[in-house]
Amino acid sequence: MKELLGLAMLRGVRRVNERTVLVEFSQPMEITSTVPALVVGGDFTDYVEGLIFYTVPKNFEEGDMLSFYEEILRSTDLKRGIVFITAVPIDKLRHIALDGNLHIFATIGLSPPTCIKTSNLYEPLTISTINIAIAVNYPLTRSAMIDLLRVVAEAKAIATSDSLLRCESRSSGTVTDAIAILKPFNMGNEILFAGMNTTIGNKVAKAVHKMIIAEAVAREINDVLKDVLGHNIEELVELFLKVYRQSPIPGVPENAIREEACKLLKQFFRDPNVWSFLIASRELDLHGSSGTIPGLSEEEFAEDSKKIVADELLGMSLATYLAGSKAVLSMYWVEKLKESRVVEHWKSNMFEDDIISALIASLLTRILDEYM
Repeated sequence: MKELLGLAMLRGVRRVNERTVLVEFSQPMEITSTVPALVVGGDFTDYVEGLIFYTVPKNFEEGDMLSFYEEILRSTDLKRGIVFITAVPIDKLRHIALDGNLHIFATIGLSPPTCIKTSNLYEPLTISTINIAIAVNYPLTRSAMIDLLRVVAEAKAIATSDSLLRCESRSSGTVTDAIAILKPFNMGNEILFAGMNTTIGNKVAKAVHKMIIAEAVAREINDVLKDVLGHNIEELVELFLKVYRQSPIPGVPENAIREEACKLLKQFFRDPNVWSFLIASRELDLHGSSGTIPGLSEEEFAEDSKKIVADELLGMSLATYLAGSKAVLSMYWVEKLKESRVVEHWKSNMFEDDIISALIASLLTRILDEYM
């Protein structure tokens, strides 16, 4: 990474080694952060000279994080600073200079997601997957800095929700995210607010949202499918084959059927209309999980209440779109096999299980049409 010079608040951005990037400021910076700001050999501090982004393995464990942070600070000769720990490769550090007065540094990893209904509760970890540092050259009060930190958290939550990161309920980020807001230490305190509807706050919110969405849409198709539908292409093919084996086509090798199913699914998932059905089902499941479908309680949703027929109608519409009216009859058969537990997607949520049935039925119909 080339050193960036001539930026009002920055002395430079330097890649120290394959794991470490050092962001140095041209003056002491007051900081409000969700990670501790430290003085080497001392205590916590309210101002820093720089930031460090440090990559660790995904299975990273450290018993004494404060000592670990101090060791990293010493290795870069930074006396006062904060350390962002991430499993994201350091060459993926993003830097956006919105103008000479506002800079955003971020590493963006999208797993593991966190949500209110998560069943995996544990002591707070220290590996941050979405790390965001905002350096501003504006005279923010301490409360305005906190206001801007809130804006970053909100924009991050909106972006991860829009990305449909898969969790037991709607995701607001990943399990170890971290945010820091910085401004020159000797600057005044004239700006009282920096919420999302302020000029500064809205500019930051749009930039943060755009950065996270860019990372989300760049994911591999199987990663997106796992988030939106709970199954990737290979898993969907295996579900289809369990149905197909109930009545296989004589004389046709199963490997040929497998290859055709995989080819068709890849074709399906190049169509934004298909994705519209998938996203609609995921959004409906998220609303059902939170009890925000009027007339349907969380308990009724969890029990797949029979008073809801919109899930079947959504699935039938997708099957019809992909393979015509015959696919609706195929879907009826798949649903019967699902109810008898022949295929495992009965474990899926209320709406997505019918979307999976529709995809299987469409594969079955298209393949039978081709071979018979």
